[in-house]
Amino acid sequence: MTYSVAIAAYNAAETIADTLTSVMSQTMPPAEIVVVDDGSTDATAAIARRVSPDIIVMTQPNAGCGSACTRAIRGATCDIVATVDADDLWLPQKMEKQLDLLRSSDALTLVFAKNRQFSHGSTDMTSGEVRSGPIRSDLVFRRAVFDEVGAIIDPPGGRGDMIDWLARAREMRCTFKTVDEVLVMRRIIPGSLSYGREAAKDIGYLAVAHMAIKRRQKRMKDGQKE
Repeated sequence: MTYSVAIAAYNAAETIADTLTSVMSQTMPPAEIVVVDDGSTDATAAIARRVSPDIIVMTQPNAGCGSACTRAIRGATCDIVATVDADDLWLPQKMEKQLDLLRSSDALTLVFAKNRQFSHGSTDMTSGEVRSGPIRSDLVFRRAVFDEVGAIIDPPGGRGDMIDWLARAREMRCTFKTVDEVLVMRRIIPGSLSYGREAAKDIGYLAVAHMAIKRRQKRMKDGQKE
C-alpha cells in the first residue's frame, strides 16, 4: 500500500529534520512527503528542503495548523494519507503496522496508535507517559474519508482543531481503530501550542464544543438519528 505523509510546520527548525528522518526511515517508506510551512519566521522550509530534494515543501502566510495540515493533505496524491506534527517522531514499524490494520478494515476506518511522551532535549525515550491518543501524529486514513469529512478548522486560540475534525468523522460513522503498541514519540516543548493550560488558547475547546452542539441541533431538526 502506498501512502503520502502530510506535515504542517510552524517555526519547527529545531525539530523538522528529525521528524522527516523518522518518516523516511519507515520499514514501509512513504511514496511522498508534503510539508506546508505555515508562515514560519525561522528556517523551517529551508531545512525541510535540505533533508531531501524529494520532499514537497509549500509555504503560506500564517493561517493556523489546521489550515496548513488541510493544504498538505489536499496536496497529497496517494489514496492513503498519514499525518504527523513537525516535532514528533515515528518509530520504524509505525506505518507497516498501521497499514496492516487499515488493509483489513472498511473504507471509513481511521487507524491510530499509542504514543509515548518525551521532553524536548532529552535522550530518555523509554520512561515517558504512554497515551492512546488519538492525535494528529498517529492518524492514518483514506483520502476519500478526508474529502467527505472536510477541512480541518482552526478554532479561536488554535487548540481543538483535531478534536473537531475527529468529532465530525465520528458523526459520519467512521470507525476508529488503534494499534495497541507505542509507535509514535510525542515531543513535549514548553511554550508550544499544545503545552499546558492557557485560557487564551483553551478557548478553542469551547468553540469546538459549541460547533458540535450546533451540528447536533441541526441533525435533530433534520430528523436524523443519533
